Order: sequence, then C-alpha cells, then structure tokens
Amino acid sequence: MKKNDAIAIVFDDHLLFADSFSALIERLELFKSVHTFSEERELTHFLIKHHQTPIYLFLDYYLKQKNGLPLINEARRLNKNITIIIMSSVISPTAITNILSYSPEGFVSKSSGFNTILECLTTISEGEQYISPTISEIVLNSNLTKKLLFSARELDVLQYFARGLSIAQTAEQTHLSKHTIVAHRRKMMAKVNVNSITELLSYAREQELI
Repeated sequence: MKKNDAIAIVFDDHLLFADSFSALIERLELFKSVHTFSEERELTHFLIKHHQTPIYLFLDYYLKQKNGLPLINEARRLNKNITIIIMSSVISPTAITNILSYSPEGFVSKSSGFNTILECLTTISEGEQYISPTISEIVLNSNLTKKLLFSARELDVLQYFARGLSIAQTAEQTHLSKHTIVAHRRKMMAKVNVNSITELLSYAREQELI
C-alpha cells in the first residue's frame, strides 16, 4: 500500500491502546494524518466535517456499556469513502459472526503484530476483505455455519434498545421512522419466539449479540 491522501482514525475508549496504536499507524507513513477519538460525538463531528475525504476507521468492538457495531452504519452514512477495520480482542465465535455480518473491510485481532497491520492494509487496497490469522483460526475451528437470525440493521436497533433508548429515541439515532423501529422489534421477537423486549434483550445477551 502506497501513501495516499486518506486520513486514519483510531476509535477506542482505552486511551493507552489508542495512543499506542495511533503512534504505530503514524510510523507506517501511509496516511495524510492520524487522529484518535474516544467519544462518539467527536467522531461524528469529524466525519461530517470530512465527509468527502477517504478515511480508514480503526474501530474497537468493545466500548463502554455497548459494542462499536452501530458506529459502522453511522460512519458509512456520514462518509461514503470510509474503510472500516475492526480491532478487537474478541474470541467468541458468536460475536465474530455478529461482527462479520456488518461486512467490515478488515477484522484484526488486537494480539496481532506490526506485519499483520501492513498485510491488512495491503489486502484492502487490492479490493479484498482482510481477516487476521487469529480470527480466521477461530472461524475455522468453530461451527459458524448457523445463519445469524438478525440482520445488521436489526442488530443495530438491538444495540440502542440495550442502552435503554425508547422507540422514538432509537428512530432518531438510526434515522428511521418509529413505525420501522416497531416493525423491526416485532420481527426480531417473532424470530426467537419471545413476547417482550425484556425477553428479546435477554436472548441477545445470552447469544453475545449485545
């Protein structure tokens, strides 16, 4: 991968890792600039300001009281030139299936080394998805043939319900109508044969979807 005009963003609420990884990215000298954010509002404002700029977003999966997956759809909505690379220590096959359903351009284990990051960026620049060896091994050694019941959009809605947001608040956050949110909730409950949002969230937690 040659140096280009793209901007790199590291989004992680563990500041020590974020700062260290940002320094590593800067050493590659592949990006116009490298930025570190830990607050969703800061990231959103930056993406809006640079909505036409090619951006590589290195996104942590585990964030405070939630996971980072809803940010994928939001980031793609705000910047059509964004490349999403999930950086995570996740080892749960269910969580990995969940992450892959969002089709990130890259999925790298936090236990990876410097060469893996280079390999990831090179593979993505060639138009292919990159999954690091550690993640690939978990996929190969696990039974991930069972199709995920919920769509990426439904999983997105689930994240907001898990945070205690109302239907109206979830509609506002996802830029969907309240009727659409209600329809998503009804479909998800029917898929797992539960009768309340409490039961739905309990199922989602058991399956490590939220």
